[in-house]
Amino acid sequence: MRVAIVTLHRVYNYGSVLQAYATQEVFEKRGHDTKIIDYITPQRTKWRLFWGKGAEGQSNVIYRIAKIGSFILKEKTFGRFVRTRLNLTKRYVTADDLQRDPPEADLYVTGSDQTWNSQYNEGIDRGFFLDFLPDTARRIAFVSSFGKTELDKGEIEETKRLLRRYEKISVREDSAVKIMTDMGLEAPTHLMDPTLMLDKEEWLKIASPRLVKKPYLILMLLYNEDNHATEYARKIADEKGLKLVKISWEMKKPPLVDQLFTHRSPADFLSLFYYADFVVTNSFHGLAFSLNLEKQFIIVPRNEFNSRIESLLRLVGLEDRLINDGNISIAQDRIDYSLPNKKIVQERKRVDEFLNQLNI
Repeated sequence: MRVAIVTLHRVYNYGSVLQAYATQEVFEKRGHDTKIIDYITPQRTKWRLFWGKGAEGQSNVIYRIAKIGSFILKEKTFGRFVRTRLNLTKRYVTADDLQRDPPEADLYVTGSDQTWNSQYNEGIDRGFFLDFLPDTARRIAFVSSFGKTELDKGEIEETKRLLRRYEKISVREDSAVKIMTDMGLEAPTHLMDPTLMLDKEEWLKIASPRLVKKPYLILMLLYNEDNHATEYARKIADEKGLKLVKISWEMKKPPLVDQLFTHRSPADFLSLFYYADFVVTNSFHGLAFSLNLEKQFIIVPRNEFNSRIESLLRLVGLEDRLINDGNISIAQDRIDYSLPNKKIVQERKRVDEFLNQLNI
């Protein structure tokens, strides 16, 4: 069967790129000829990313010059991974491009990550809802996400229309189940993130060799929202006698951090997580890889979009690893992975059942 997947794979984000790879692998392992639809969207083109405003509305020449080096490094690392690890179709920028010349496939899939997040997508993006296909086309949603707990009132009716065209829908968070049932739609199947569908050994096949010789704590913060995370990481690292290593887009090593890995590849990301002795993160995929690689960790909540983190922690029974009150004493308690591992194995079986029921 020919399978075409639309997902967020052109984002300079470790979780987005690795979930795209994992989704592709899930279908490939089932014997299907699988392609990732190379749908970029206008706001994610290099032109828009470069000329868009920076932090605090910066749009001056100095900011642009500083951005050039970052773009080159991101293309060397992320661009290479996308080109070599993902099976891509021709390139599409807009939903109209997809409408004019859709890729040929027997099954079309809206993949995982926040494909339906209208805030990130600057509105309802018809491309991610596969609206460019005729009614006869077979389409499913595979662990898709809204990235938030409720929709804006103005987008409910259009979202409902688009979702009704799917043969079957699975979502990544329990909050997404509520969003759909509140709209009067059939309850979707709640499945785990695709990065957890591949086991540790499968990820290690594409990971870099060890990058830090000494024992270390890895700090990874999405969008550098700190919320005292660096402070917590420093304290935990000192208590455990670990080096504090951070992976981010920063060009200058922050205070309290011992070593900075900037603009590294997804393969380096996997290595830094696998060999770490402890993890401090606010990222959903930072959590997912911590679980899959059996790491000791704490999660520092972000300012928004924490629903999927909370959902995954509930699934594996580790809600207490989310630090809401500044009390990081839980970091001293070792995680027993017997129950979380059992839950993850059970969830992998549910993924197989979902696809088997659809004869995929």
